[in-house]
Amino acid sequence: MTIFLFLSLGLLAQPGDTPLRFHETKDTHQVIATLPAPQAAKLPAGRLTQEAGEAILSLSLLDDTKKPGPAMLGKYERNARELVFTPRFPLEPGQTYRAVLKLDGESFTEDRRIPELKNQTPPKVLKIYPTTDVLPANHLKFYIYFDRPMRGGKELFKLIELVDDKGNVIDDPWLLDEIWDDENNCLIIYIHPGRIKWGVLLRELLGPVLFEKRSYALVVRGALSDPAGNKLGADVVKKFRTTPEDRVRIDLNGWKLTAPKADTREPLTLTLSKSIDHRSLQRFLKVSDAKGEQIAGVISIGKEEKTWHFTPTQSWRKGSYRLDLDGQLEDVAGNTPVQPFDRDLKSPKLPAQTLRWELVAQ
Repeated sequence: MTIFLFLSLGLLAQPGDTPLRFHETKDTHQVIATLPAPQAAKLPAGRLTQEAGEAILSLSLLDDTKKPGPAMLGKYERNARELVFTPRFPLEPGQTYRAVLKLDGESFTEDRRIPELKNQTPPKVLKIYPTTDVLPANHLKFYIYFDRPMRGGKELFKLIELVDDKGNVIDDPWLLDEIWDDENNCLIIYIHPGRIKWGVLLRELLGPVLFEKRSYALVVRGALSDPAGNKLGADVVKKFRTTPEDRVRIDLNGWKLTAPKADTREPLTLTLSKSIDHRSLQRFLKVSDAKGEQIAGVISIGKEEKTWHFTPTQSWRKGSYRLDLDGQLEDVAGNTPVQPFDRDLKSPKLPAQTLRWELVAQ
């Protein structure tokens, strides 16, 4: 059986090649397995589910006794005969990991110790969204952008705090779900919805996190570090004040569309009635021509996330266009054009809003 397995692997690899290897990228390490052609053919091309990928290839952190922990979460992709695993979070310097490849009842393992990184310059907080300094008391989430991937873990939630105007740290404000973007340099941190929604036990017991007409600060502590142990070194503070809670759906009647001139690349501009979640503005608006074909271009977002601009790759032609809005778009309190974030299930159903604007470039 073992001889047959190595013979089958020999059909896809040159002498000296290994079916399992680590590959270092800019931000992390991938594990790449070379599969026998018959087994590769059984897998769909492109993205695999965690369950499907993990059944063949897994990566675990080894403890001090060399015992592997649970399989790590991440992204699996099959490209021809290669199965590539990209861990959800960067591998920690100074730690040892074990990759395991299972083929035809046999398994291959490859251990890799991630070297300690040399001291670097301190990491930086590049930007915090929302950028506005006025937020509703039921504000839902913050986006904190760093100049590099940062060290994760539960300690993270102790190093990012909400502080009131008297300098008191607010207890347990966060939903303890660690969410990073695909590049691992933007932390998306939620105020616990259980302390926002009316009638929820957590709010009844602890009260809301934020109260209206008060001043607060989001504080990213200087002790926060990157995987190499380099610390921010100084606290980063975003101050803001609160308005009454915003518990209604987004009203599109107050939004204003400014059409561009034909034969130019001037931006199509949408002026909003309030601050909208910046990721929603990047994801949930689409410009199409009269035939319904999407127009290629670049999106930019204005001050306090109250304007949206679309600059086409090529000049506008004379004619009709349309701007479509996905109903998943959220404001900073989680309300959408379809319904409010906190909705009374017994309340009457709201009439639908038109999620499309027609315009003409002349």
